[in-house]
Amino acid sequence: MNAGAASGGLHPWQRAREISFVLWVVLGLNWAVALCKLLIGHWTNSTTIFADGLHSFSDGTSNIIGLVGISIARHPADLDHPYGHEKYETLAATVIGFLLLFVSGRIYWEALQSFLGARPPVQITALSFAVMGATLAVNLFVVWYERRRAVALNSELLKADSWHTLTDVWVTLSVLAALVGIRLGIPYVDSLFAMGIATVIVFTALGLLKVSSDILCDKAPLEPVCIERIVRRVEGVRDCHEIRTRGKPDAVYVDLHVLVDNEMTVSASHRLANLIERDIRRELSVVHDVVVHIEPVSHGHDEI
Repeated sequence: MNAGAASGGLHPWQRAREISFVLWVVLGLNWAVALCKLLIGHWTNSTTIFADGLHSFSDGTSNIIGLVGISIARHPADLDHPYGHEKYETLAATVIGFLLLFVSGRIYWEALQSFLGARPPVQITALSFAVMGATLAVNLFVVWYERRRAVALNSELLKADSWHTLTDVWVTLSVLAALVGIRLGIPYVDSLFAMGIATVIVFTALGLLKVSSDILCDKAPLEPVCIERIVRRVEGVRDCHEIRTRGKPDAVYVDLHVLVDNEMTVSASHRLANLIERDIRRELSVVHDVVVHIEPVSHGHDEI
């Protein structure tokens, strides 16, 4: 089974186009919601609503970053990038993580200003609750839609963005709770909930950066035992070692050393390497490429 099967059999450029379409839909929804929240937050002097608006605006900005990343990632391998451009999608997710950290810093600052009384008193109206209720409905739809398409397209970027959007659901719920607290006259509730929103965003950003850094720093996406179990079943293999994997969860590159009988010919060794590659890619559809180093069993552990 080839790598395309992991994405429903779509050609890479078709997959990139499908992902781009999802991001455009989510971008429109995010910025429509962000505009409403920023206007209501400014009108009512609510730091919590304004902070949530900034969060939604960052969602839209992250969609644009994702669109740029996926447009580059869809380019085929070339002389300068012999392993393809897929990691640009991961790089885009990294930029989104840093963007979230920047947004959280801005929210902390706005919350501090409100806590110190540097902003006018908050004025909560029925419109405030209506806007946040509509926001919650939009966020729930976006999470459902993005996750559904992320699974169908096996997209790391859409999965990351759906987790990003999921934080919006909890943030919106906390904003609604803050609005109730403000109506009840609880002191500093607006500032405290805004700081809570910023903290949620920080943890989301750190999670995204951890996943992206694992890929960019070549953390092994597959356990060596998974590869070893497949290889040892191939007739003619005496042993295998130095199994290494790298890449994205949906685009894994494998290299390993295989020990064979000393008398095996070059032609037979070549056929064996092809069988090993075929079996690995057949059983692990996420594997894009396999490099097999054939060694005679008498020199299997010598350094070359």
